[in-house]
Amino acid sequence: MQTSSIYSTPVSYILRVVGLSEGDEAEWARTLDFAEAGAFDAVMCFNATGEMPPHPQLETIRERVPFLARRMADIRARGMSPMLNYFVTLGHGEAKPAAGMDRFQPIVDGLGHEPMGCYCPLDESFAAYLAEAFRLHALAGADSLWIDDDFRLYGRDGTETLQCFCPLHIGAFADRHDEAWTREALYERLLRTDDPDRELRARWFMLQGDSLAGLAAKLRDAVAAADPAAGMGLMVVPPFMNGLGGRRLDAEIDALRTPALPDPWVRTGGGFYHDERPLDLLDKIVNAVDPLPAMIGVPARLCGEIENYPFPAGYKSATMLRMEMYLNAISASGHLTFSIHDFYLGNHDPSGNVLPMLREAKPYLRAVAAALAGKVRRGASFPYHLHLAEVRALTPEGYASRWNVNLARLGIPQSPSDASPPLLIGTTANLYSDTEAEALLARGAMLDAEAYWILRERGLLAECPIGVVRGPQLGKIQTERVVCERAPHWLQGKNLAVRWHVSYLDGYSLEAAAGAEDWSLLLDAAGDRLSAGVVVTDRPYRLAVMLHAGEPMRELGRQWLMQEALCHVADSKLPPMVEGTLNHYPVWWEGDGEAVLGLCNFGLEAFPRMILRLPEGRRIVSAQRLARDGEWTDAAYGVSPHVSGSGLSLAMRGDSVPRPLSFETFRIRYAADH
Repeated sequence: MQTSSIYSTPVSYILRVVGLSEGDEAEWARTLDFAEAGAFDAVMCFNATGEMPPHPQLETIRERVPFLARRMADIRARGMSPMLNYFVTLGHGEAKPAAGMDRFQPIVDGLGHEPMGCYCPLDESFAAYLAEAFRLHALAGADSLWIDDDFRLYGRDGTETLQCFCPLHIGAFADRHDEAWTREALYERLLRTDDPDRELRARWFMLQGDSLAGLAAKLRDAVAAADPAAGMGLMVVPPFMNGLGGRRLDAEIDALRTPALPDPWVRTGGGFYHDERPLDLLDKIVNAVDPLPAMIGVPARLCGEIENYPFPAGYKSATMLRMEMYLNAISASGHLTFSIHDFYLGNHDPSGNVLPMLREAKPYLRAVAAALAGKVRRGASFPYHLHLAEVRALTPEGYASRWNVNLARLGIPQSPSDASPPLLIGTTANLYSDTEAEALLARGAMLDAEAYWILRERGLLAECPIGVVRGPQLGKIQTERVVCERAPHWLQGKNLAVRWHVSYLDGYSLEAAAGAEDWSLLLDAAGDRLSAGVVVTDRPYRLAVMLHAGEPMRELGRQWLMQEALCHVADSKLPPMVEGTLNHYPVWWEGDGEAVLGLCNFGLEAFPRMILRLPEGRRIVSAQRLARDGEWTDAAYGVSPHVSGSGLSLAMRGDSVPRPLSFETFRIRYAADH
């Protein structure tokens, strides 16, 4: 795992066109006009229409290649790069295949479900069919062929669990390790966390990853043989799906390298399809964009997904489209793929705002990308890594993404990596060996009460002065009261809202002994103490243990409580955090004596100033703001000691405060004597 995100510095727009306007050349011309007017660098066409069955006969593909070649030539003639999106490889979900194409081994989930039209990558006859299909499509003359995000073994319509448990996978596992399992017994054993078998998990998921990487290599060989000038791309799903499918992205990326494109395209997944709820965009960035680069350890051309579904123009406003472009660009990559058109009704811009925005945003995004070159992203989020399936409960909830989402909503920057304070939750703690758990704790960690209780039972934290009891469910928690002596005056001794929007772990209680400190107490309706809510200590490690279950905590009291807990466990070695306002999210990159700060306002409220807490307290020499034309100007800001007595406060004022549903970018330089 990397300590920072890989970042693709160029900025490019790729228009992903679902419909090829078959039989309507005038509409196809309007599609290319739309691409030119939007300053697109490339046009990526789907290889087939949505009405075509998955896995058509090879003869059907062969007949389509001349038509696709004409479309590729049209794109190239307009000065844009032609690309092909191969839409169905393994299969997105249940769909009736073409006549005679149901002869392959279906994918099987842990409960025995076999989704129609979805086939196993270990089926050699299916792999041969796909390789020939890719070879034929490579003859169309695209600069690159992209594999869609159905290239996975988890998360498709018609399944409920991990995949693939078909006879081919069960047989291959038996041959490789000389042991036989039934599907039912193997699936049950893989799910255990109270009596974990990580060695079995590692071997099983190695086979899953090998089956995908092996098929990827066959597809690459077929494409390279047909067109040595072609490159390849891979669309991927959110990280928890990759982990639950046993994917080894490094191996897949390596398998897709071609002489023409040594660093394959890799597009982050995660759709933000409309802007009814703006904070859903932040969820997408935190869940799908931020973690993925930390899980890739080899060179790749990272690309962000910008998508409406089902692709109607006007479904997503130009305002939120610009926010999504910016957050993808400053989080991971300036390469962007856009599925923002309407292939049913034609390419239109009803508001008249989208096309001008696309053109105007490009110089700004290019300036952002240039400023990030050579810098390292830092944040306070909890880490992802290459082998998640070995140390997580094998459920989406077991990957703890809601914690990252809710901390981001409290103004805490994200950057999942080895440098981030770890979070141990629930029975996940069982999946770490003693040596691994001690290494995580030594970095400073946040734990929920269940994980803390498990580690104490194993003897790892027997001397820690935080008491934990597991027993009957607590009484109804009515109030959480802040009792931390360092709390600001407006929060000290105050009650935080509990009902309706905060959840706690049942059956546990916490208490500080000598050497630990209660920062909040949980009370019942009579005001009687039920448990501590947050307890911290610095021995034997810097820890914060809490009864929170990680569900929404979005209000100013808990913002202070969570930020202070992170400052404690990380010994204040954190980048800036937004204080005193909600729905604001910072992104932080630094290197060579300067930093770049992206500051986004997801709220509808305007503020006269914005306060950022700089826990590390490095002396600031200057701060510049990036104007919308891509030029740097002086920012309106002030610096003062932080009220906690540690670190600094950075106050942005006037035009340097991002407006509602907007963003600003700053370049901050530090004193050379730091």
